Amino acid sequence: MPRMSNARVLIAALSAFVLILLIAAPTSIDAQAPAPAPAAPSRTVQDGVYSDAQAARGQALYAQRCAGCHGPALEGAQAPALKGEGFTSKFRMEPLSALFIKIRYTMPPLPPPNAPPQPPSAGDPAPAPSAPVAPRLTPQQGADLVAHVLKSNGFPAGKADFAVADATKSQIGWPAAPEATTAFAKYPATGTLNQLMRGIFFPNSNLVFTIQEVEAKDIPPAPPASRPDGLTIFDWGQLLYTGWPAVQNSAAALADASLLLTQPGLRCENGRPAPVTEPDWIRFTDRMVSVAKRSYRLAQSQDKEALSEYTLDLSNACNACHSVYRDNTGRGRGRGVNAPAGGGANAPTGGGRCVHR
Repeated sequence: MPRMSNARVLIAALSAFVLILLIAAPTSIDAQAPAPAPAAPSRTVQDGVYSDAQAARGQALYAQRCAGCHGPALEGAQAPALKGEGFTSKFRMEPLSALFIKIRYTMPPLPPPNAPPQPPSAGDPAPAPSAPVAPRLTPQQGADLVAHVLKSNGFPAGKADFAVADATKSQIGWPAAPEATTAFAKYPATGTLNQLMRGIFFPNSNLVFTIQEVEAKDIPPAPPASRPDGLTIFDWGQLLYTGWPAVQNSAAALADASLLLTQPGLRCENGRPAPVTEPDWIRFTDRMVSVAKRSYRLAQSQDKEALSEYTLDLSNACNACHSVYRDNTGRGRGRGVNAPAGGGANAPTGGGRCVHR
């Protein structure tokens, strides 16, 4: 694999260092204009992005390789359905490249590298042989399957194939989503915004950033051998999922946990309600979801250089929100110019931020 240039490594490392300072240490951030929202895609799957001939190839391949798990008509069986609103809503916030990466690099799923052998059958002391591993799909097969899935979901065909050459970087989008509903009211927030940051966003973003510095096989790093009592339960759990699966897990956690940032009733460490209904807050959350999802797809493709470079986008997504909402006295502590009116011994501490600059 080609190595990143020294300049790229330095930029990526600096971005990780900035994020660590923003979350874990007292920080002073001057107000700055937030980064612009991503532009709407110039093309969507409604614009005929595959050909009928390509979809026909994909249909034949699907019957051979996919129907056993996803159902003959993509209706779902052992594996999820590949058509309908539930399916399109899963990919709607990502470009079409996400669906290609999912199909091309993760289907059919491989057994875990440390999976135990099959248990022996009755009366047979020898372990049953493992099921044969299906060959990985070629890029062209992945693109053909994307075409079949699009046609099965009612999206029109065009004159040209969905191109393999740009499939992993395609910015073709999806139609706009219907108005979303939420079930958050049934499960009010337990912790504060800061606890979400420290419990989910900080450790998982740092694990993704680590791909800049080491090979995926070395993630997460093992605890030091000098630890007097050996592995703790926490160490043991961390080392169960390693390598690219660990990076994928962290990116997926960032994407899905971002929705918790908009739950009604969420409060900041200083006691203020988190500004979950403000347009900028919602825009920053949408951006984090989008960037984390793209990080997840790059981790699925196991492209170390591409993900290392993209971590700058992840850092920028964090910084955009921090520069507007985060306490400029550090960690939301201390009474600042925005301390709650009334003061007093029982007033919430950390009045410095958690409101728009």
